[in-house]
Amino acid sequence: MTAKVEKRREFLINLLFLATILAIIYVFFKYLFWVTAPFLLTFFFAVLLQTPLRFIESRVKHKHHAFWSILLVVLSILIILLPLGLLIGSAVSKIADYIKQIVDQLNDIPTFLTTLEKDIIDIIRFLPDSLYKTTSESIHNFFTPLIEDFDISSVDLSSVKTGVSSGISSGISGMVSMMKNVPNIAIGVVIGIIAFIFFTKDYDRIVRFIQNQLPDNKKNLLVEIKQVFSKTILRMIRAYGLIMLITFFELFLGFSILSVMGIMKNNYYVFIAVLIAIFDIMPIAGSGGILVPWALISLVMGNYKQAIGIIVMYAIITVVRQYIEPKIVGDSLGVHPIVTLMGLYFGLKLFGFLGMFIVPITVMTLKAFNDTGRIHLWVPSKNNVIKLDDAKPK
Repeated sequence: MTAKVEKRREFLINLLFLATILAIIYVFFKYLFWVTAPFLLTFFFAVLLQTPLRFIESRVKHKHHAFWSILLVVLSILIILLPLGLLIGSAVSKIADYIKQIVDQLNDIPTFLTTLEKDIIDIIRFLPDSLYKTTSESIHNFFTPLIEDFDISSVDLSSVKTGVSSGISSGISGMVSMMKNVPNIAIGVVIGIIAFIFFTKDYDRIVRFIQNQLPDNKKNLLVEIKQVFSKTILRMIRAYGLIMLITFFELFLGFSILSVMGIMKNNYYVFIAVLIAIFDIMPIAGSGGILVPWALISLVMGNYKQAIGIIVMYAIITVVRQYIEPKIVGDSLGVHPIVTLMGLYFGLKLFGFLGMFIVPITVMTLKAFNDTGRIHLWVPSKNNVIKLDDAKPK
């Protein structure tokens, strides 16, 4: 009887411990993440800069720790911001051009629907006259409202004008709202850059100060956390970044071949390849979420060569992905797809779009700490236990 009571007591304690951790995570990401983001992110980058900083100082006669720290911070900011700014500018320009191209092509949709209606009616001419007449009238009644909906010349110009005015007003309101947040964003960026410099320059002193506040049996906690991240999270980010890069080159090469062969007439295939590569890295979704519908639309539109080319590309990407992912990522680093899917859903519901990334990464972090034995939320598989090096303060 005592053993059963003890087991129940242990179960309730573990359940309360798990509930407390989840509550802390929820409160932090819901209310504190954006407040502390400039400091958390810059400390994370400062940790990454310690390796090149120590390497440089080991190779030069005059240490000048502060100078090399500031230089590395400036270089890392330029490396991050310049490509990001160019990418965002290019993406905005390409999206605007692409939307304009789609709007210009709306005039062709009524023609396409009219031709499709005629072709279908021609195909069913083998039917008996009475059945043919009834069927052709049904087909005509189905296509007529569609053609009228897409016929720009039949649209009420006054309603278009009202819609445009409403869109402009909404756009101006959105821009004003965004401009109000610019000062806060600018202040956050400036404070983050200053914190980045201090974290990088005084990293050893900050780590020693934090270690001095911890109990003796927790002195090496920061070193263990760093090892967990280097052995799991950073390795996964690096691995999936490499997979995304390989997928992009496969798509770029495939689109280039289709373009050279005259099968695909699209000037935005580089931008499209980037978007599909990013979409491909998301759990469950994959590149098929874009390529398969695209191939089906090409098939319906009568562009059979493009449909076949896209399907072949998708098949190659899928086969290569299935082969390289286990080798690059490794089965022991990730979590089960259903857990990732739940993380995406709950992250979206609780924290919005960013939660789709925050929650799965948090789950992977908790799994990593559980596998090392630092926390005990569940019993890990023997194959998934992460062995840390002897943690020594650095």
